[in-house]
Amino acid sequence: MTNQQLHEQLTAQLKGFYHPAIEADEFLTLLSKRKMGKFSAIFAADSGFKANSNRFLPYMEELVDDQQALPKTDEDGFDVAIATFLGKLQQMHTVLGQFSEQLKEKKQSKPSNIGE
Repeated sequence: MTNQQLHEQLTAQLKGFYHPAIEADEFLTLLSKRKMGKFSAIFAADSGFKANSNRFLPYMEELVDDQQALPKTDEDGFDVAIATFLGKLQQMHTVLGQFSEQLKEKKQSKPSNIGE
């Protein structure tokens, strides 16, 4: 796989997370306004993320920055950088996927309560 192909695939993955992250952040803002869902960060301090936020978008921004900073596939440091990036990407996939699934279930069971 060429460096360009790799970046195209990673960009597609990140784009796939963007709208669910926005939806999740909107829901978290709603919960916050209702004084519910009190937590300080989406990911634990030892997750590998530098961001520390109770919203998804700062983590998404970090992933985009990390992707853009990846060395070329044939450069020194690529293996470590891509492993770190993929670890964070996997965490985002897991947590955002679980959150999106729960959000979808809530919308189906109580549609009038979500947007109020």
